[in-house]
Amino acid sequence: MNYQSLNYLYVFLGTFCIMGALVMDEEVLVLLCWVTFIFLGYTYGNSAINAMFEERRAKFAEDIVSSYTLQEKALKVLINYHIMQVLVISEIKQLCSFSKNEITRILGKRQNSFKSTIGAQIEQKLSILVDKEKAVASQVQENINIAVSQKVFALFTSEKKEVKKLKETILSESMGKFETIAKA
Repeated sequence: MNYQSLNYLYVFLGTFCIMGALVMDEEVLVLLCWVTFIFLGYTYGNSAINAMFEERRAKFAEDIVSSYTLQEKALKVLINYHIMQVLVISEIKQLCSFSKNEITRILGKRQNSFKSTIGAQIEQKLSILVDKEKAVASQVQENINIAVSQKVFALFTSEKKEVKKLKETILSESMGKFETIAKA
């Protein structure tokens, strides 16, 4: 019970004591006891219901805050994966341009000494190499997108206790996949 309920109880008991000086029969006393019982039941129920709603409100607020922090963490992980994707793609582009420049430089130095048939074969192989490089780059991008999407989805659908473990697993699996792709 709160202080307001106690104040009401004191006023009621004071009134009862003043009325005690008056002559009362059993019916009036039963009525006063009944009113006191109803009043105390009401105040107890009121405070219990208010406490229950306050507890639920606090739980909802806590759930919202934890949901917001989980969203922030997931967004940070997603941003980090995007940065990794951009870095890997830029490295692959640099490697492709370097290999193309080196092949072009080598062909430029020895172009006069090669026969026309050897030059045609090399051009054919270069076009195949460029096609393969494009296919590898698109495959790498697709694999990275699939892996990141699956891991972020798993992160959002997991329970709170598993989030840290999942983050470590996602990072290690992604790094393993990047190393495998880099070796291929």
